[in-house]
Parts: sequence; structure tokens; C-alpha cells
Amino acid sequence: MKRLSIIGCGLLLSPPLAASRALPDSVASLVDTSVDPCVDFYRFSCGGWLATHDILRNESMVEYAFDTAQNAMDAVVLQAITNDSTSLVGELYASCMDMDARNTVGAEPLRDGVQSIVNAQDKRELFQVAGRLARTGADFITNLEPDSSLQNASRNVLWVSHADLTLEDEYYENPQVLKYIEKNLTFYASTILNLTGFELEGSEYDDYGEVVLGVEKQLIELQNYAELDPETADVYYSFLYKEAAENYPLVFGAYAEGMQLLDDAPALTENTEIAFLTTAYFEKAEELVLLGTLDALKVYVAFAYINNFAKYLSEPFVDARFEFFRGVMLGAQTPLSMEKICAANVVDLLPVHAGAAYVANRDDMKETGDAFIAMLNELLDAMATNIKTLDWLDDRTRAGALAKLDTLEVMYVEPDADQLEKEAQGLVKLDPTAYFANVDLIRTAQYVSLAWTIGADVDRGEWGMSAASANAYYTPYTNQIVFPAGLMQQPFFDASGSAAQIFGSLGVVAGHEISHGFDNTGSNFDAKGNWNKWWTDTTAAEFETRAQCLVDLYSSFYTEAEDGVQLVPVNGMKTLGENIADNGGLHVAFNAYKKRACSPGSGDDNSSDNDDQLFFLSYAQTWCGKIRDETAVDSFLTNAHAVGEVRVNGAAMNSFAFASAFNCPAGAPMNPVDKCVLWGQRHYCMLSCEVLGTQGGEFPLAMAATTDAIETQDERERRQRYEDTERELLAVLEAETVDESTRKRQLVGLFDRFRSEYTQLSVKLRESLRLQRRLMDKCLQMKNELVVCALKIKTTEQVQADEIKSLVFYRDECEYAWKQSALSQERECDAVRIIDDLKAKIEDLQLQVKAHVANGASPTPSRRRPHSKGSSEVPLSTSPVVSKTQTSHLYPPTFADSPTMTAVSPTKRSKLLMNGSPGSLTMPSLLSFEEWKFATKVWCPATPLALGGPSRTAPTPSKDAIHASERQQEITRCVSVPSLHPTPMERVNSPQQQQRQQQERINSTTTMPARAGTPSSIVAATQSSTQNPQTAPITRRGGTPAIKRRAPRQLPHVQ
Repeated sequence: MKRLSIIGCGLLLSPPLAASRALPDSVASLVDTSVDPCVDFYRFSCGGWLATHDILRNESMVEYAFDTAQNAMDAVVLQAITNDSTSLVGELYASCMDMDARNTVGAEPLRDGVQSIVNAQDKRELFQVAGRLARTGADFITNLEPDSSLQNASRNVLWVSHADLTLEDEYYENPQVLKYIEKNLTFYASTILNLTGFELEGSEYDDYGEVVLGVEKQLIELQNYAELDPETADVYYSFLYKEAAENYPLVFGAYAEGMQLLDDAPALTENTEIAFLTTAYFEKAEELVLLGTLDALKVYVAFAYINNFAKYLSEPFVDARFEFFRGVMLGAQTPLSMEKICAANVVDLLPVHAGAAYVANRDDMKETGDAFIAMLNELLDAMATNIKTLDWLDDRTRAGALAKLDTLEVMYVEPDADQLEKEAQGLVKLDPTAYFANVDLIRTAQYVSLAWTIGADVDRGEWGMSAASANAYYTPYTNQIVFPAGLMQQPFFDASGSAAQIFGSLGVVAGHEISHGFDNTGSNFDAKGNWNKWWTDTTAAEFETRAQCLVDLYSSFYTEAEDGVQLVPVNGMKTLGENIADNGGLHVAFNAYKKRACSPGSGDDNSSDNDDQLFFLSYAQTWCGKIRDETAVDSFLTNAHAVGEVRVNGAAMNSFAFASAFNCPAGAPMNPVDKCVLWGQRHYCMLSCEVLGTQGGEFPLAMAATTDAIETQDERERRQRYEDTERELLAVLEAETVDESTRKRQLVGLFDRFRSEYTQLSVKLRESLRLQRRLMDKCLQMKNELVVCALKIKTTEQVQADEIKSLVFYRDECEYAWKQSALSQERECDAVRIIDDLKAKIEDLQLQVKAHVANGASPTPSRRRPHSKGSSEVPLSTSPVVSKTQTSHLYPPTFADSPTMTAVSPTKRSKLLMNGSPGSLTMPSLLSFEEWKFATKVWCPATPLALGGPSRTAPTPSKDAIHASERQQEITRCVSVPSLHPTPMERVNSPQQQQRQQQERINSTTTMPARAGTPSSIVAATQSSTQNPQTAPITRRGGTPAIKRRAPRQLPHVQ
């Protein structure tokens, strides 16, 4: 992978790393310590594994975590199936493995269906035949499927949309790619049609494959026509069944009649409302079939039917399908074993039964399930805390987000037992010698079961995948997340593993799925799963701005071929939802991990910064993998997921915690200044387990500090004397009736008294300052976002007490430290300035007196008016109260809202280290060199990496250079460091989704891993086409062009 350079600098808040403990062998063996993790974290984490693993000839990719889990799961599934040959899954598997029986019958199972297509006398009869064949899953032009209503997610309605084509739409939309693939597609289509003996007597068509391709090219144009209609964006249309049949008599009326929908769906009548995702497509489709020839339509219907069943037929069909879909499209060189193919088909056709067999053969599921749900509850708590503390959410949107999170339903391990009975309806027994008949029976039974759900309540216990799946998903219209048992195994999950490993791997996966509820699709659905605008315009605009940052970042990555030639850029818009989930999941999982690791009795009480590295390594190694060039191109064209390398580096680049754990310098490739933060914090304060006080101790200093007044009575009296002396000095300086001799005598006396008062005050303040600096040391070493969370809490009553008990403690502790330090610092600075000011005035008076004596005239004294609000000079501090209108970009201004605290602005409470504009670290006045060096160390720690890579040290000015400066220079001298807040990005219009995706049914589930393919011959086409890619506008609501993908720039490859 290559990516665009991100130029700039950033701020690292990182305590010194603890002494490294040995990494687990399973982690260390995958690492390549010759790679700097701050340059390429993926290569650092996976380089050792990549060097020792190659893609098998029968695969299009190899993945460390998913393949390990899948292989272990396959072994259990195979054992369970073969040990119970009389079960449904056993019978289905046996029929699949009996290739002799499949070869004997050949294409005979399809004869009747194909012949009914050939015999159709007109287009209406043809569409009725197509509808009847669609009962087994072979869609043609139209797709009819029950699903939940957008406005009432608890009820199913009949949805009408366009049918899928042979390939993903993006292949047809890319002329360069289609040019190299169309010959393979037409050859495949002709092959399987010929294998069935399909023949149209007297037809004008010589090459049926060309007919198939021609029809699909026209259908994709119809889809694109509908998607480009701005009036149909985010809109669906409701018709009565009979109205739809009248409007679209062929593509809906005859088709639905052939499916026997009115007979199979008890709640469906001619007066039932049904939902169309688009009308433009069906209007044009109706015109297309009316104008097209009957023979062309017959060819296409026949192909769609045969292709739907090809993998369940004899070897010639299976081989033809492999050559095209896995050979040409994915680059695989040999077929998978029959055992693997048949096991996968069983899981696909009978997901509930296969999953139950898998779970029954794992003896660790009870312990594993309990450990998983405990972890998940911690993740949900961390997400809730995150939502409560995000500064860009307003109260209405925050309440909506919390309500949605609170109603989120979690299903894990396997579905309830009633789903087994539901799946078995109509399947009393299967024939272990008749594979096609079994498949046909299962699919027809599934269709009838679905038809019964039209108009019925949504079955919230239904799963979209088998328990025997190493995967997970979130569904927005039910607000549910599903975690199958197949994911709850090593290397994803080990109930006895450390918190860092558990949360770094499966914890991030789970956090990813939770975050999907708040991505660019999930955010359109409310707590009940209804399509509803629960965002205010302000927060929606901010969401788009932050999402646009992710689009731009991920679009700067691109895929590179094995020979080093650039293939394609990552589609930042297409992958936006997954990228939001990756970033949010990583942030949430890290916070949950730190909370557990720092909890008493957690078993991780000695959690160190090396454990933080282990957390991120566990995350990265989840995605270690290799893919063929063809598959990389396919991923760009069709996949909503970026490839693993991009997923790892992209999310890590946006994590302040990652940069701190590996001590990456500001501006390093993995620590860019302008991070993209959506469901996380832009600033990051570190709180180690020691600071959390989980070892049984507390902080007496903080406890005392929070109960005492900011100033004691003695301090107030001393300050009063100091200020009285100041006023007397100013009065003498401004007096016009006092002769110069008297003025000078009074000034000398007052100055000595002022200096004495200042010395006493300074000694006391410096003592207090040293005390507070120890407290600030703890606050500034915070290794979690507790301080940030605390700053966001206006009143403790607004948050559950059990969630913020520790936050309140540290809020008070750090608030006192900031106030007292700011007050002490301000007074010292003011004292230095007034002394220097008075010295200058006295010297001025002395010069004037000397001139008077020499010239015999009485010079007019230098007039200096008292400091006023508008003065550019700094007045003496007369009160610890600071105006609430003063702001700083360093921390949110929340202390002023606390009913129990004096209002102190962020600028003043951070005066210990921050003096001047936000983002500049100033050497506090009257501090020793060691004190200044301490302050610099807090913000710019010099810490060697625990895992390879060079030591990174923050530059520190020399002692001589500091002491050589003048007093005023000493006050204002600073070392420039970036602000905790990245520079705000320029606001641009950001689309919610691509226009085409808006037209698709929103209810499709989102899964973690993704596998798909593309032909090897298209690599050259992709290389050429991506050098100067077309800037096709991607539209948002209303069809307004919002973003154009930019061409990637060529940069040196990071290894």
C-alpha cells in the first residue's frame, strides 16, 4: 500500500513507557521489528507473518485471523455433519459429496424449467415462467422480497427492487474493466446454456453469451438512469398491489403472478400497499421488455435460471463456474476441495442447523459466551461515555444517540431454538443421493416461509448468518448486532487472555459493529429502527464535515500490484461506513480495555504501556493478510471494506492512544497532525493505572485540595498588603502636586516595602506552585480520557454515579490544580512585571531629576495611566475570578458551569504551562531551569520504544540559553508545540452515501470481513484507467454533486 503524505506536526501526550514485558509468542512471531511502527504500523505488526505465508493456489487471498478461525470451525462442522448422517445437515452434505450421482443426472434437473422458458408463447407467459422459477432464488429483472418498513420497522412489507446482475454493478460501469472481462462472461454464459441443451429454433442469435451481455448492459443503464434522478433520492414509493400490477404489467404483474405471491402470502391482497425503492427503473424496464425481442428475453431468463443452480449440478457446470468466478474473477488457480465446498454449501443452505451442530460440538461455549457478553457490556458502557462527552453533539442529538445505544439488541453464540423449527418447516427428510432436488426443496421452502412474513411482525430472533460463521454484523432497521459462535475463538477471542488481547481483537470487531449504528447509514435510523431524522441540522453538518475528513484520508491510499505498479486508489466514499466503524470501534475498545485493565481485581493491575502496544498489535494482526492483484482490484470496485492494510493504518493514524503507545513523533506517517475524529475525542489526556489509584491508595493531596478554599485567610491578607502597596506606589507616581525630591523619597520607601511584600508572597506562591505541579504531573500523564470526560460533566447529577465516581474525584483534583496553578502563575508573572515596571519608572524619575538639577528646570514626570481593561499591558491580578467569555482551544470551557466552583476559563486554568496563544508552551516566569525542563518533559516525553524503532527525544533548550535571556524574555520564552486540537478542516459538502447506494435497499446488513474477486486480465486496464480516473460526481440528497474522487499521487512506497 502507498498513501499520500500528510504534512504537518502534532502533539503527543505520552508518559514514559514502562519496561517491556515479553509479548506472547503468538503475537511476537508475526511482528517485523525492522519496520518502524510510526511509519507503517501494518508492516510492523504483520511483516513477520507476511514473510512466511503465501496464497494457496486454490485461494484468492490468505488471512491470518479469519483463515485460522475458519479452518478450525470447518473441522468442527465437518465432524459434526459426518457424525450425524441422518440429520438434515448430514443428508445434505452427503448428497453434495456424491459427485457420481450428480454426474449421472447431469443437467436433467433443469430440463423442465429450461423447456418452459423455450415454450413461452409471449412475453407475459415468459414473465410468469420467470416468476415461478424465482421461487427458488433465480431473480430476473425484478426482485420481490419482504422486509421491514422504513417508517415502521416492526412490520414487514413487500419490497420491489431491481434484481442483481451476474456481476457487481461496478464492473459494467467501468468501460476499461468490462472490455477485458466481457469475453470471459460471454464464454461462461454460452457454456452453461449449451450444457443444458438450450436451443431456440429459428433464432437470429448465434452467440447466446453475447445476448446475455447485451441485456445486462441495458439493465445497468436502467439502474443508472434511476439513480441519477434527483427526485428519487432517499425516497420510496408506495402502491397498492393492483396498482403496481397495472403500472408494470410484465416486470411486476406477470412476474408476481408466476411467483404465486397472492396465494403464498396470507396477508397480501390486491389492496395491500407495497413499497418500490424506485419507479424510474421499472418504468424503463417495462419499456425495455416491450421493445426487446422475445428470444433475447428467453436467452437471458434461461441463463439466470441455470447460473443460479450451476454450482449444485454436475462437474462440467461446477468447473465452468469455477473457471469464471474463482479463476478469472479471483485469480485462484485450482478448485477448493469438495469437502470444503460442500461444508460451505451446507452452512449457506441450512445456516441455523449447521450453526447448532457447530455449537453443540464446542465444549467451551458457555464459558466463552459469558466472557464475551461481559466484554460487550464494557464496550457498550465505553460507547455511552463517549457519546456523553463528545463536544460536537448537541443535547437533542446526544439524547437520541444514547436512546439508540440503550435499545441496541445483542444476539450472540447462536439463534434461539425456535429458529431451528422455523428453518425445518417443509423439510421432513432429504435425499442423500439427490443434491439438486434437496437444494430445490430447501430454497422453495425458504421462499414460502418468507412469503408468510409479508404484513407480519418482524421476527427479531431471526439471524442473517449462521452461528458457524467467523463474522459479525449490524442491522439498522432492527438496531441489532449479531456475534456468531464462530467468531468467539482464537485468534479473535480467548476468555483466559489478557485484556489487551481480548479488547484489541474481538473487542475492536464488536466496537466496529456497535459503531455501525452511528455511521453514515445507521445514523439515519432511530432507536426503533425507523428511518427518521433524529439529528439537528447543526450536528448533521458537523457529522458530514468529520465524515468528509475520513473520505479524504482513505481516498489517499491506493493498492499496489506485486510488481510495484499502482493499481487503484481506495474509494473513500464507498468505504466510508466501514471506515467510520473501524475508527469508532478502535476508540471504544481501547477505552473499555483501559477501564478493565485499571479496575481492582481485574488481573491486569500491573498493566503497562507495553500492554497498550499489545492492544494495538492484537488489532492490527486481526487483518494480516495477502490478496491477489485481481482481488485487490475487485475490492476497489465492489467492496464496502478497504483491504486490511488500509483498515489497520487508517484507524491507527486517527488514534491519539496509538501515537502515545508507540511514542510516534508529531508528523510521523502514523501520527499526522490533522486526525479525522468522529466517534472519539480530538484531544487525548493520558491516565495510567497508577493515577487511577486502583492499587488501593488515594491521593491525600487532592482530597485536601478539593475541600479547602483556593486562598487561606493568611494568603488573602498578604495579597491585600501587596495590592495596597501597589496602589500607593501608583498614586505617588501619578501625583502632580508632589515635588520630585519627595516623590523619590516616597518611592524608595514604598518600593522597599513592596519588594518585601512581594518576596513573602512569592515564597508562598512558589511553595504552592511546587505542590500543585506534583498534582499537575498526575493530571498531565492521564492515559485515558477521564479528564476529558470530567471536563464535559456540568453537574454530577447528569450522569450515573457508578459510571463517574472516579471521574468526579479526578475532576475535582485536576480542577483545583489548574485553578491554583493558574492563580499562582498569574500572580508571579504580574509581580515580575510590576517590579520591572516600577524599576523603569524609578530610573526614569532619576534621569529626570538629574536633568532638572543640570538645567535648573523641573521636568514633567513620565505619565503612565493605570492599567485598564483595554490596556495592552498586563494588570495586577485583583481577583481569582476570570470572565467566562475567555476561551481557549486547549480544553472545553466547562468549569465555569459548575455550581460548586469559581468560574475559571480554560486559558487561566492552564496558565501553568500555557501562556499566550493556544498551542504555545511558555516557560513560566520565576521557574528554575529544572522546573521548566520538567514542564517540557510532561508535554514532550523522551521515551524509547518498547518494541523496536528508534528513540524519539523532544528538543530541550540549553540551560545557558535560558539563563542568558533578559527577565522579560524569560517570561515570554516558549517552545512551540502544536495545539491539542487539529486545525479545523475547511467545511465542504459531504454526501451521506453514493446516489446508487441510496437507491439500494438500506436494510442490507453490514459485515466485517469481505471477500470478492475480479479477473486477472483487468489489472492492466485498471492500471491505465486509474492514472487518469474519471471524476464522476457522487451525489447526496437531492442529487447535488458533493465530492469528486481525486487521483492519487505517486510517492515512495513505505516498507
